[in-house]
Amino acid sequence: SPDGKRFAFSVFNAGRNKLVIVDVGSGRVLEETSMGKAKQFSNLSWSPNGNDIVFNALAEGQNDLYLYNIPTKKVTQLTNDKYTDYQPSFSHDGKKIVFSSDRSTYDQSLAQTIPFNLAVYDLSAKTTTDIKIFNGANNLNPAFSADDQYVYFLSNRDGFRNMYRYKLSAGTTEQMTDLFTGISGITEFSPALSLSAQNDVVYSYYRSQRYTIYNAKTTDFKPKPVENQAINFDAALLPPPKSVGVDLINTNLNNFLAYQKIAVDSISNIPFKPQFKLDYLGSSGIGAGVSRYGAGLASGIQGLFSDITGRNQIYAGAAVNGQIYDFGAQLAYINQQGRWNFGVGISHIPFQYATYREGITNITRNNKPVSAYETRYDLTRTYQDALQIFTSYPFSKVTRLEFGGGASRYSYRVDRYSTYYNYTTVNNYITPTNGLYSDHTRITREQYRNETGYDLMPFSLFQLNTALIGDNSYFGIASPLAGYRYRIGIEGNVGDYKFFAPTIDLRKYVRTKPFTFAGRIYGYGRFGNSSQALFPLFIGYPYLIRGYEATSFYNHNSRNTGNFTINQLQGSRTAVANFEVRLPFTGPEKLSQIKSKF
Repeated sequence: SPDGKRFAFSVFNAGRNKLVIVDVGSGRVLEETSMGKAKQFSNLSWSPNGNDIVFNALAEGQNDLYLYNIPTKKVTQLTNDKYTDYQPSFSHDGKKIVFSSDRSTYDQSLAQTIPFNLAVYDLSAKTTTDIKIFNGANNLNPAFSADDQYVYFLSNRDGFRNMYRYKLSAGTTEQMTDLFTGISGITEFSPALSLSAQNDVVYSYYRSQRYTIYNAKTTDFKPKPVENQAINFDAALLPPPKSVGVDLINTNLNNFLAYQKIAVDSISNIPFKPQFKLDYLGSSGIGAGVSRYGAGLASGIQGLFSDITGRNQIYAGAAVNGQIYDFGAQLAYINQQGRWNFGVGISHIPFQYATYREGITNITRNNKPVSAYETRYDLTRTYQDALQIFTSYPFSKVTRLEFGGGASRYSYRVDRYSTYYNYTTVNNYITPTNGLYSDHTRITREQYRNETGYDLMPFSLFQLNTALIGDNSYFGIASPLAGYRYRIGIEGNVGDYKFFAPTIDLRKYVRTKPFTFAGRIYGYGRFGNSSQALFPLFIGYPYLIRGYEATSFYNHNSRNTGNFTINQLQGSRTAVANFEVRLPFTGPEKLSQIKSKF
């Protein structure tokens, strides 16, 4: 503020800008408010009496000037047209506002990039006067001198970015600086110049690969008269000056306004209807193979479709691995139009596991019973057909709450692959010799129940679930480098089985270059009347605990593993704690020990 006691700035909150005024001495927030329909605004400037703040704002596709009166909390729109108004600044008598605008260049320029010139807005007359100098250059960051006789501004009219001043009464221009790299903010349109009522000049100068703020008096500069239309951009030209080929893109962009404009009355408002187009296609491929168990096929593809806004998405995926019975597919729709995201999905997913047995059995050969040695694999497929609905609410970029529900139907198929051998017996030790034949049969539910005691009865479940999810981690080559991830949830199931299942998954990653220390606490369990009825959970998978392979329990036909059996890794509830030290071995130079593209 003019008295130096208050500081005003814009912040971004809940998808829009807000004006914040703080007390400079104490840091206390005096006011925090929105600016009406001006959802995005910047470049705030105080009036001399400290009662008003002028700013440029984007509303309904237009960038205009607005005035906020602090005592009355009233927002007034000063300009309302197709032109872009930018970086306003009050005169010291409080009667005028100088700003950058394309209103004097917009209708004359044929290029897509339209340069900014200067303009003055009279608050009492509510009129705008253009200052037409250095046409074709960007004239930015204007500010009145202490006596309101001059307008100081920045221009790139010589290929650099220097300070100039324009005398309002005479219409003449003088160059105040001649700097090699020029006066500049972080971007071309960032503020880099400010004048006080005591003719102090503060500006940002980029040199030696850094920005430095300088303070001077207006009398410290040596003004040099320049012609109002003298421009030369040679110093800003980057080689080569012209393309050796036909440059259709830049030619059309530089002719942007030369094409016929669409008449306003030919445009009408119609309801938006999402039209989906393919955004992404991946995981496509196909492979085939033949082994002692027969022919196999592996293939998969997934695609993501969305509308032009990205608020409506459709995910589709399909895969097959083995035989046609192993075909699986998913289809899901997600609506992200509001803060609450919701969706629905359907899927058919096959899961499979195998059991192995061997021993002596009786078979029929040439219509005669024959004793043979049999090795057999029973391949059990579990099919899950599911319908899911889900919704989520993000509290922030790293935390969200999820709710879901669905219905699932589970069914089974068992295929037996048997190979029969002649055998010899020496000292009660059986040795298979030459093979007789192999066959493949489908095992019925009754036969499987009679042989194993397990009944593969199809069943249905209806689920409700909720979870709190957090993730602020960032990835390296194959896993997170730092941050945390967690999921805390619970699921209830009714139907043919009734149980509820809580989940807790807490992960923390600490980066100490070149190592990452990763810790995890995981728990999942089934509780309720049917918690023991379903197929048991297995804790020995490598993504839970590494090191429990098949040979940990059965090695060289012996099951003596020091009283440690695979049954100890099965149950209805699991709890796991992991700690890892990770060292990227090959990959990008900044992350890995050996630089590699792989």
